[in-house]
Amino acid sequence: MEWMKLAGAIGIGAIVTKLLDILWLQNAVRESEKRRWLRDRKFEVYSDLVRELLSLGRRSDLRNDPFEGYALAAHAILITEDDSLASDIELFFTWQANIFKEAAKLENDPTKKPKEEIEGAYQEVYSESRRLVKELRGSLHDV
Repeated sequence: MEWMKLAGAIGIGAIVTKLLDILWLQNAVRESEKRRWLRDRKFEVYSDLVRELLSLGRRSDLRNDPFEGYALAAHAILITEDDSLASDIELFFTWQANIFKEAAKLENDPTKKPKEEIEGAYQEVYSESRRLVKELRGSLHDV
């Protein structure tokens, strides 16, 4: 009779263990895998974006094709949870494209802005690129 109680206790323990596995552990593992995937993907996307930010568009030659910058920014915008950061990334590439466009104008173009104004805008974009890099780093460490 003792064997039956022992076998019953083992059976009930196995059932409870399996239920815990199904109800809790599998969800925990799935969430852990999702967080790991998101962290790895963010690292890849943010790394590419930071290379572009720090080179101010020279890495991918965004002077000739500013839409490459928007394509790169799109990946980061999609993967970030921070709406403000997403907006700032998009705005950065717009500013950068406008500066490149302005700097490419011929000297005799009457619509060309003064050199000092272009240099001031360049310094703002430079500062913004460094600020965005810090925000991206912080976003990676939050995952």
